[in-house]
Amino acid sequence: MVNDTLNDTLNDTLNLLKKEPNIKQKQMSKKLHVSEITIKRNIKELKEKGYIERIGSKKIGYWKVIK
Repeated sequence: MVNDTLNDTLNDTLNLLKKEPNIKQKQMSKKLHVSEITIKRNIKELKEKGYIERIGSKKIGYWKVIK
């Protein structure tokens, strides 16, 4: 587990972004067995809490894990 203050789905999302920073949301939802809406919410929450940031554009950018 990456961070004890995050719930399991957020931790799973964060771990996946660490392993695969170029992954698309659709691929994430399949790998984590959750809906794309859940992935969008998780990414929004992780950005707001300062755990991740997007580097570059939606199409060719990647996720940088900060914490």
